[in-house]
Amino acid sequence: MSLPTPPRLRVALLIETSNRYGRDLLHGVHDWVNAGANWSIRLTEQARRAPLPAWMRTWEGDGIIARVDSAVIATALRRTGLPVVDVSAERAKSIFPRVSIDNAAVARLAAEHLLGKNLRHFAYCGDGQYLWSRQRGEAFARELRAQGRRSVDFPTRQTAGQGWERETQAMAAWLAGLPKPVGVFACYDARAQQVLEACHVAGLSVPDQVAVLGVDDDELVCELCDPPLSSVLPNARRTGYEAAATLSKLMAGQPAGVVGLKEIEPVRVVARRSTEALAVADRHVAEAMRFIREHAHDGIGVKDVLRAVPVSRTLLERKFGRVLGESPHRLIKRQKIDRVRQLLAETDVPIARIADMTGFESPSYLSAAFRRETGSSPRAFRAKHRQPPR
Repeated sequence: MSLPTPPRLRVALLIETSNRYGRDLLHGVHDWVNAGANWSIRLTEQARRAPLPAWMRTWEGDGIIARVDSAVIATALRRTGLPVVDVSAERAKSIFPRVSIDNAAVARLAAEHLLGKNLRHFAYCGDGQYLWSRQRGEAFARELRAQGRRSVDFPTRQTAGQGWERETQAMAAWLAGLPKPVGVFACYDARAQQVLEACHVAGLSVPDQVAVLGVDDDELVCELCDPPLSSVLPNARRTGYEAAATLSKLMAGQPAGVVGLKEIEPVRVVARRSTEALAVADRHVAEAMRFIREHAHDGIGVKDVLRAVPVSRTLLERKFGRVLGESPHRLIKRQKIDRVRQLLAETDVPIARIADMTGFESPSYLSAAFRRETGSSPRAFRAKHRQPPR
């Protein structure tokens, strides 16, 4: 005798979809449903901080995934009596189990990327009305202080409410007064787009004078920027998937397994022309760095670098030590490991094939080098960071 089919669970998604982050959250929920969840999804257009939609007054549902951006929304959701999972990073605390982005890890990737350009000056352009923006700015400053650097913040309180045009003019004046070259980390892609516009207004060259980095990797926005915008890619798809997994437990009456906030680390920096410049005055070092970044995963060694940059090995290593504080061999290894991280997080390519693609002699050599650099095995890293299969 066949078992009765369990009833479909009705789940509402109250998530704004105007940017990539929100859309990727929905993709993550869809991944969970495709994995076998018997859910019926209710999704309508939802603006940030908007009240609950009118249809929820009569909706007979089983659970909700929402961006709980205000106390008003939190109170309204609690009154439904339904299980709720919060996917917002806007409030310091949530009354619901919450799965969201790791803003400190976002800032760490941003700092590492800009420091890797050998920049000496840094700035942060946030949006003071958002907690997650303030958290990113604070974490960015901490990461730079740990490296003996400092970050200058755009004074958002002085420009609040001025409108886009006047704020852009103020931003242009701020950028013009910063020491150059400078790396500017913007709290998200739309803000970075405004920074690029302010650079044009101020007559500043990007990336030679100002390198600009955003967050969300909203591809259409990034590619339409002039020049195309580099951006930190969050793992919003994984966030949506983990939120759906948490809601599934709640609806089944099980402990959610999430106490307070579960933070999902970002994937990587997607580099485009807005951070392409290398702030290195020494021509040989700059040429060697560019060659290494373009060919590190081809299995190159220092001898290949010396063929591209015809100076003696002793001189090149001395220059690298003076300018970068590391050897050409060390830079090659770091670039290879970065490529391995990307392939582990974004593909299902077997580790043996990744070793071949990134110029490691064997999977075991890759595993040993990866563990030394990251403190994690390739398999453990993939399990933690891998986006759910599409």
